[in-house]
Amino acid sequence: MLRLVFTGALGLVFTFSYGQLKKFYTLKETAKFDTVNFSLEATSGNCYIKSTKEEGPLTIYGNPDLNKINPSFKSKIQDGKCDVALDLQEYRSSNFADGLLMAMVREKTEENNYWKILFDQQKVYRLNLSYGFGNADVDLSGTSIQNFKVRSGSADIIVDYNDRKPNKIAMDTFWVKADMGSVIARHLELARARYVMANIGFGRALLDFSQSTGDKCLVEASVGAGSLDVYLPNEDIPMIIYLSDSPLCGRRMVEGFEEVERNVFVNMNYSADAENLMTFRIDVSLGNVAFHYN
Repeated sequence: MLRLVFTGALGLVFTFSYGQLKKFYTLKETAKFDTVNFSLEATSGNCYIKSTKEEGPLTIYGNPDLNKINPSFKSKIQDGKCDVALDLQEYRSSNFADGLLMAMVREKTEENNYWKILFDQQKVYRLNLSYGFGNADVDLSGTSIQNFKVRSGSADIIVDYNDRKPNKIAMDTFWVKADMGSVIARHLELARARYVMANIGFGRALLDFSQSTGDKCLVEASVGAGSLDVYLPNEDIPMIIYLSDSPLCGRRMVEGFEEVERNVFVNMNYSADAENLMTFRIDVSLGNVAFHYN
């Protein structure tokens, strides 16, 4: 239900904002490069990211309130790689009163602060995304993502493969962090990630593995006072779960797992040398972790 609510809300936000967006920045291939290292720092607002065949390596549309947002775009090409930094920060407050006023009108700021970021389907990308407040919808279908990192301060973020097209290359690391917001990562098997990591403070994260990747995958997560939901593939996939918990945390396992030693759970198809073994290492302090089947 949580996934459906966020998906619907984001869909409405971006549907109504497209007509108002203007092209702000374009990355042109003035020199040869095959990899784009893209970093985004956004204080607030709503952001949509996806790939397209109609644009170049990177095209950014926006509709910010320039009285409150100070956008900055920098790029540098070196050794076949292009480093790109998009900074969408609010103007720094001069005193405490100004900072308090900015916090009080933040919701209105977000209503006039939309960004649409388009990648092509040819380059290799390394993404490092950080959002403060607002919403983000990241569609990675058909892209070549080598490394993916996303952090939510208090934002609500959805990462998905909407067209069900997998990552064209094997991904090194898929990393999410939810300080106080939420991160929903759906159809993670399409990321083809060798390593998935989640760090949850007071926020919430959902990791959805609908199917097996066919390869080994290690999933590590730490939960402070927040919550983590993990959707597992079917019982035919060999899986092992290591839990490190405390008396103050909550946990919920699914049927079909046996506790072979304290806080170590395996399913019926577990084999230590299985080529498609999924390994989960979860550390929970004060929060909650729950495993589900789709």
